[in-house]
Parts: sequence; C-alpha cells; structure tokens
Amino acid sequence: MEINDIENHGYIRLIEFAIARKRFTKKEAYSSCGISNTDFDFIKHQIFSLSAAQESYISEEEEYEWKLSPEAFFNYLQFQEFKHAVKSSKQAKWIAIASIAISGVLALASIFTSFNA
Repeated sequence: MEINDIENHGYIRLIEFAIARKRFTKKEAYSSCGISNTDFDFIKHQIFSLSAAQESYISEEEEYEWKLSPEAFFNYLQFQEFKHAVKSSKQAKWIAIASIAISGVLALASIFTSFNA
C-alpha cells in the first residue's frame, strides 16, 4: 500500500473531517469521507470519545459534537510525521545523488587538469 493510498483512506479523511469540524451529522461525516454508514458505525468507537447519547443508536440527521479520542489524534500526528519523514528522505536521496555527481565531475576535472599540466 502506497502512502497516497493511506492518505486517501476513509478513516484518515474522517479524522481530518473531525479536526476541521467539531459539530456534524453522521451522514455528513461518512458521505464526505467516502465511507459507508456501516464503516462509520464500526470505527466511531476507535476514533471518537463518545458521549452516552452517541453510544446508542444515532440518527443520520442529528447533529452532535464529536470529540476525537486522544489516541486517534496522536496516531494522526504520527502519520503526519511519517509523511514528512518520507518526503525528507526523498529530498536527502536526491541531494546525495547530486553531491556524488558533483564529486565525480570535480575528480575528473582534477585528473584532466593534471594530465594537461
């Protein structure tokens, strides 16, 4: 699974949706995130700290204040750090390749000038 696939996963999008909006309906959440009603019901216990009213049946049209669980929030932050680390490692790779290429050119130039002297 590529990082872009993970980034576009419905559960990640649900966490981002909940960070952006504190109050929303269940239907707004699952339709905006591209997950099903069943998926929302499955994952809500892991992502949100639920009130007593949210533990039982939730109408799709009733608006609630949804609070991310600390675990979900910190796991999301770790995912963001991981994405940044992947991006940084790709940049470091290209800088290293450029450095090796420059060193090679300078070594060849040094050899070339020593033969001409």
